Amino acid sequence: MLALYIILGILALIVLLLALPLRIYLRYAPEQGFRFRVRYLFLTLADSTKEKKPKPEPPAGEEQPAEKKKKGGGKATETLLDFLGLKDVSSKINFKRAVDSKGLVETVRGVFAAVGDILSRIGRLVRKAVFKKFDLRIAVGDADAADAAFRYGEVCAAVYPLLTLLDGAMKFKKRTVDVRCDFEQESTTAFFDGQLNYRPIHIVGFLFGLIGRYLKQRVKK
Repeated sequence: MLALYIILGILALIVLLLALPLRIYLRYAPEQGFRFRVRYLFLTLADSTKEKKPKPEPPAGEEQPAEKKKKGGGKATETLLDFLGLKDVSSKINFKRAVDSKGLVETVRGVFAAVGDILSRIGRLVRKAVFKKFDLRIAVGDADAADAAFRYGEVCAAVYPLLTLLDGAMKFKKRTVDVRCDFEQESTTAFFDGQLNYRPIHIVGFLFGLIGRYLKQRVKK
């Protein structure tokens, strides 16, 4: 009985960890540029503000890291495309083999079907995201008042349709949008501060969906 309680406790802990949000902090300021930070619980998984340590140069005669990456990169890309169901276009040889066996039309149709399925799955994953904070401020300015007004119209025509698109794709808990024309400024400035939350369980479900799709295709073949 004790073993059962331990197993149930471990399962409950796993479910809790998968339900806790993965926090993605996004920030853009004119002085600092674009920055991001990814945190889960008390761990920082990625931080653009951390300076990367320069890699030591290899001794003369040794193969450069870029060359090693180039040699292994082609195989890795082919494996990834195969996993995504795009083996027919993973290499010239595979594409030629697919055209010879299925014909050009069927090959292209299969590729488009695979891409469409992947985009659909990504779309469902994106809709699981929640903007806990979304703060966008744009002040449009120009030395000439007429040009400033014209630029303001261009910015509004670009920003508000994008916000409408995001409204249909994501949830917002707190959103602040301030787009205005400032005739006292001689240039346009923009500021953004946001926090995007994802639950790991949705990412795990997305990955398992891709794995299940890959295994199903392998079984059919």
